[in-house]
Amino acid sequence: MRAKTDESPAIKSKMDEVAEAMAAVGRDLIGELPRMRHSGPTDVSELEVSVNALTPVSQPLYAVA
Repeated sequence: MRAKTDESPAIKSKMDEVAEAMAAVGRDLIGELPRMRHSGPTDVSELEVSVNALTPVSQPLYAVA
């Protein structure tokens, strides 16, 4: 999709919605967290990532002001 090859308008629209939602999370949620000082490296040896199946929605779950 980033190479602009065979890009359908429907997929492009969904990608734009996801990008807007990610920006809203960063701005509204993560941006409000308090700053914490630490020293040394961050240990991610026990980090686990899980991917859950998503159900499509007909309307975005966010509001753009």
